Amino acid sequence: MWLRQLPDRVRWLLIGGGLAMAALAAAEPNTSHAGNDDAEEEAVLRGAFLKPPFTCEALSDPATYAAGSMASMRQLIAGETYWYFRSEVDLQQSFHLDEASQAAFAELVSRLAQRGVRLVVMLQPTRGLMHSDALLSPWQEQYSLAAARHSFLKKAHTLRALGAIVPDMEPVLTGQHEKEYFFRRDHHWTPYGADVSARQVAAAMLAEPALDELPEIAFETQPDILLRKMGTMNVAVSSVCGNAYGFQWVRGAVTSPVERIDSADALFGDVAAPAIALVGTSNSDNRDERYKNYNFHGYLQQYLSRDIVNFAMTGGGATGSLEDLLLSDAYQSGQFRYLIWELPVSYALEDQVVWRQLLPEASGGCADQTLLASEKVTVPVASIDERAEVLANSGQNRHLTAGKDHLLLDMNFSDSNFKQFYVLAYYDDGQREKIRIRRPARLDTGRFMLRLDPPSRHSNLLSVLLEFEQPVAAAMEVEVSLCDY
Repeated sequence: MWLRQLPDRVRWLLIGGGLAMAALAAAEPNTSHAGNDDAEEEAVLRGAFLKPPFTCEALSDPATYAAGSMASMRQLIAGETYWYFRSEVDLQQSFHLDEASQAAFAELVSRLAQRGVRLVVMLQPTRGLMHSDALLSPWQEQYSLAAARHSFLKKAHTLRALGAIVPDMEPVLTGQHEKEYFFRRDHHWTPYGADVSARQVAAAMLAEPALDELPEIAFETQPDILLRKMGTMNVAVSSVCGNAYGFQWVRGAVTSPVERIDSADALFGDVAAPAIALVGTSNSDNRDERYKNYNFHGYLQQYLSRDIVNFAMTGGGATGSLEDLLLSDAYQSGQFRYLIWELPVSYALEDQVVWRQLLPEASGGCADQTLLASEKVTVPVASIDERAEVLANSGQNRHLTAGKDHLLLDMNFSDSNFKQFYVLAYYDDGQREKIRIRRPARLDTGRFMLRLDPPSRHSNLLSVLLEFEQPVAAAMEVEVSLCDY
């Protein structure tokens, strides 16, 4: 009713953009019990006031998804009113984990355990698993919900068998939900989705006797601002078709300690450092823009009654925040006892180059290993495709490395923005390794580790070079240690 009383021009401005925030926050209509008089307000909340069509032929053209940000949207389809899906990701029905990835995951669990850390993996379902009822023909018939559920649960079982604590998400997959787990036009979960997922994580962790050794802190969650969500899929459709829905509005939540920690206590060490860490994607990140926070971190703190350090990272993929944690002083100093990994089930974890970095990081690098060689060099200003030697294992200081399946490079770059390069390792039998490195843009450290896998057990490492895929704008100091893996 409040909407009809506004002048037409103002009403359509509110409908089409972010100016609706103040009006909607004041009105706070109850969308789940809206009567006939509130139909327009409910439609605004759902973003329904633009004129159809909300799709176009270009969405089914493979060339639309050839490059750029559209590559991750392949292929956008319309579901029931207000819904979009990405057929390649959201409607995935098989969540494979190959043998090499299983071996690497098991090694991660083991290396964490050696440092006193238990790994907890929260497998996040796909949008298809949670909202297949919003699909339309022919996708409704092509998508097998039963097959997707079976594959999800099989992957969860595999990760448990490899040593991780994996919460039971079957009640979430099969239960009746009072709200939507995901936003209708965005790949992120809603605060409700974060809430029900956190409950399952807490149930699994509270069954662990070792959790009782960690100090308890009471937390409470309160309703927060209305989150406005234009939606990544919505924006993509608009860029291709010239039309899409408006914002979706969902009530947010915020969690805080019941009793505030006195700063003096913290200063003098009377408050224990949190022993639980959270890593994950933008679903779990606490971002400066409040309307992009879904409060998974907060819900975990409430249901576990424990303080948690949040390392989750936007734009870091499945493993960027995990690398950030493993390279942190807190992890290296042994602060944590549990590590919660929010991991979308669609991530295959098959990039062995990433594992060759993560596993040494989990073990602490060269700190507790036999040092074979070390060097500190200055890399001069350089252009793309130029190379610089950072370790020479020859002459009087030569160390024999033959007979080892693996070696470990532990490096420090003075420039933490040095992210894109190749590592070239040359051996005395004429063979070499060339490994392309792409570090997450938000990873704010110059520490870098890499497992070398000599092509032959009988070869000795001769030299390590860096080949640049980004300019070296100023001279950079590089410290290199070579040790047993």
